[in-house]
Amino acid sequence: MSVRPLAIARLSALVILASVALSTSAHAQGSAADKERRSNKAAQVAVTASGFEQRVDSKSAPAGRSYFVLETEWTNIHPKQKVSKDQLEGKPDRTMGVGGLMTGGKPGKKVEYVDADVAYLVPSFFDHAYLLADGASYALDPLTEKVAGGHGLKKEFALPKLGDAKKVLFVYLVPAGAKNVAFQFFDYSYGHILIPLAGDLKLAAGAGAAAPKGLGSLKDEYIELAATAVDFRSAYKDENAPEGWRYAVIKLNGKSLSKGHIVQVEPTEYIWLATRGGHIYYGCGGSTTDEGFIRFTPEFAQGQEVAFVVPAAEKDFSLGLRVENRVYAMALTVPPAAGPTSEPKAVHKDGRTLEIMLFGARREKGLIILDLGIRSLVESGAEIQAEAQFILKAGGEDVPSDEEATGALAHRPPTPFTVPPRTFVRFELAYAAEAAPEALYYRGYESEKTFSLAGLK
Repeated sequence: MSVRPLAIARLSALVILASVALSTSAHAQGSAADKERRSNKAAQVAVTASGFEQRVDSKSAPAGRSYFVLETEWTNIHPKQKVSKDQLEGKPDRTMGVGGLMTGGKPGKKVEYVDADVAYLVPSFFDHAYLLADGASYALDPLTEKVAGGHGLKKEFALPKLGDAKKVLFVYLVPAGAKNVAFQFFDYSYGHILIPLAGDLKLAAGAGAAAPKGLGSLKDEYIELAATAVDFRSAYKDENAPEGWRYAVIKLNGKSLSKGHIVQVEPTEYIWLATRGGHIYYGCGGSTTDEGFIRFTPEFAQGQEVAFVVPAAEKDFSLGLRVENRVYAMALTVPPAAGPTSEPKAVHKDGRTLEIMLFGARREKGLIILDLGIRSLVESGAEIQAEAQFILKAGGEDVPSDEEATGALAHRPPTPFTVPPRTFVRFELAYAAEAAPEALYYRGYESEKTFSLAGLK
């Protein structure tokens, strides 16, 4: 997880650059009855056309969704500022700022001031320009980069001089039939811009309501988040689940509480589903950006989804989320497990880092399957290398776990094999060994341990 600031300030000797910035709070400007034109202290934005479309740039909207196309015109209205002529020309101040005081009593050169334009800059429309629809916010669709009059999602937008104007076409993908729609532009330096487009502005913005309560929720100083639905599917984004597995798609609704920053989370490493017994499965995708993040904006709730590949036989899960080194657990169909649901046969404490647990061993289809658990005792995630750290002793030989056979197990280790901070994870490892197993050797971070497997033939 990371917290992404929404502005980068820069200065130039030739022009003063007024870069869009975010800070701590926003206030809605205007109402549904106002004209479709708004301004802050530096820029004016006019909506010249808007509406729903089922097809944009030869691409049809998915079922239940519509494209919302928004044509805008941006004008630099920042007043010129007086700056010294020397500053504009880039001349150095060789007096270290004291001017005529070091000239032996001679009067210093008179400073000449001129009026300079203040350029209005948007580092990234993707971070700043959102559509509000029926209480949720939606980021720009990638089609914005492809349509005539569009703009690169991460490309800087500039209005160098007072009076400069440019048109920009935005494309958003929203639920079909959205009735209350508004355009929200974040700028904490010069003021936010909120323009009503359809229906009721308060309903479009959610009237400042918190994320809706659903299956489970969490809230801290970084994020407010609720899981609103679980949907099991055989395929996701045109990818079929492997035999014996299926997709669990979790609908999330949340917003950033991180004072003017977008909160973005990488689901493949920081969001997971957990069974009653503690087996976890990291996300495999979702409504992610090109960089693989799901994002939550400040001020307004945003809907996202995360997909997981899970055993078809499993139906009860809780959701785990790691925010930096904080771990949160939310109920979905079952409450989060506080620890193992059964007593382990043996436990080893690897210093102050991990607890290693052996729950059992069995033979299955010519393989030896070990049922294991790890509890992290540290404030950061623990990376595990199963083949190097869990060695089976059988027939006088050291046998590493079989990667392919382990990957076919319903309760295989998570991928990546990272144990979240202060969290219990249960998993199984498969070994290809015909001889009777004697022991499991664990090579730890701070210690070693040999678990006896006597009795298994």
